[in-house]
Amino acid sequence: MNTDETVLKVVRYTSSEIPRHADEIKAVYLAAHRSRQGDSWYCPANFWARLEQLYAPVPGFELVAGWRDGRIAGYAFGTPYRRPAEARAKAAQVFPELAAEAADAPVYIFREFSVHPDHQRQGYGRIIHDAVLAERPERLAYLLVRRENPAGELYASWGWRVIGQARPVADWPLMDEMAKRLG
Repeated sequence: MNTDETVLKVVRYTSSEIPRHADEIKAVYLAAHRSRQGDSWYCPANFWARLEQLYAPVPGFELVAGWRDGRIAGYAFGTPYRRPAEARAKAAQVFPELAAEAADAPVYIFREFSVHPDHQRQGYGRIIHDAVLAERPERLAYLLVRRENPAGELYASWGWRVIGQARPVADWPLMDEMAKRLG
């Protein structure tokens, strides 16, 4: 029997609302990235600085959190992408119907997604993923995932398609670029 304590509650937050949940969000981030703590990119403080300074100020930013038993089980967030034509050109190779749309039509970039290990493999990740994309006005979503990250297979099972590879910053690993049609 499902009770309110066992069901995942999905809540949407704007940039002004996320600071009051900073500790909970950082705790999920740390738990989900514990094995990568030797790399400063994955330090929760650096993650939070990127979130507050780079992503949250972008108009259209939204974070979706899944709550269970009074705690955040996971979250996902993104923003409208600032280089839509670049993503659309690559995506058109996999989704030919994009050729009929304007090259600069908006694209959503799915920037971050983490589920606390205690809540993984329970379907919560899919619920959060679907919730963050469900109300987006953009018709195309884009993301980058490390090629060795098993999440790439998960994204593929959720309808994402590899459209290329990129190294957005010189010292980053080669990433798979993935896209998904929305709506």
